[in-house]
Amino acid sequence: MATTLDLNIVTPGAVKFDGKAEIVVAPGSAGDLAALPSHAPMLTTLRAGVLRATVADSTGTHRVEYAVNGGFMQITAAKVIVLTDVALAAPEIDAESLRREHKRAEEALAQKRGSDDHAERNAVAWAVARQEVAHKHEP
Repeated sequence: MATTLDLNIVTPGAVKFDGKAEIVVAPGSAGDLAALPSHAPMLTTLRAGVLRATVADSTGTHRVEYAVNGGFMQITAAKVIVLTDVALAAPEIDAESLRREHKRAEEALAQKRGSDDHAERNAVAWAVARQEVAHKHEP
């Protein structure tokens, strides 16, 4: 039985990750889900959140994290493919700009007061995901 699966994280502008993973945990639209080697095939949509993977390379195993703003994930027994418009690793996130953006998103959500606030909720979730990735890697 295989102990890793291929993981590809692809955005329109770049392949963000291409390697082997022991486990991939993604923010599925209906809740977080994990993919392990020999997983049953499936296709799911993603919501704004943090995609985490334990990856294996020549130096051993380590964790990688990307803030994703929605997208799709295809899982097969031997491969996971993530297609997303945006996938940001910690070094790509400007913490100061993000703090201001998060505050604006929360203010916009508060102004909606329960009306159709899907866009505002997504903006807050996207800011929170980026903060989670950035803060875990601060010196």
